Amino acid sequence: MTQVIAFPSALALGWLGERWSAKGVILICLAVYAGVCVWSSTMQQANDFYWLAAAIGLVMGGVQALSRSMYARLIPPHQAAEFFGFFNMLGKFAAVMGPALMGVASIASGSTRVSILVIVLLFVIGAVLLLQVKDNGTVHDGERL
Repeated sequence: MTQVIAFPSALALGWLGERWSAKGVILICLAVYAGVCVWSSTMQQANDFYWLAAAIGLVMGGVQALSRSMYARLIPPHQAAEFFGFFNMLGKFAAVMGPALMGVASIASGSTRVSILVIVLLFVIGAVLLLQVKDNGTVHDGERL
């Protein structure tokens, strides 16, 4: 269900990224992800899981596409391989670090519901860092995306 929703949503968020800014849409997506984490920590019924999956699908594809395209605009064109290698390495690091932080929080708090809230902190840190990025919305030769 998440993947089915993610495809058209990625197209829609790409369109919004062109109209507003990729950075702005990514920040909205991070807020949705943070909200989903808070929501998931309070779920009571199995039906909530489907709504949660739909909410994730709304932002998943778009945030991936927009973040890669924004990153591609920011990096020096002649160093794309090195920068995207670094980008992918950080993705692998996050895939280990997120669950590890959740595990530590779960053990410390004794609650898996509390541990999911640690991920909210990561989204907030990511949003704060993204706010520091200056993006004029142009590609390297000066054309507007």
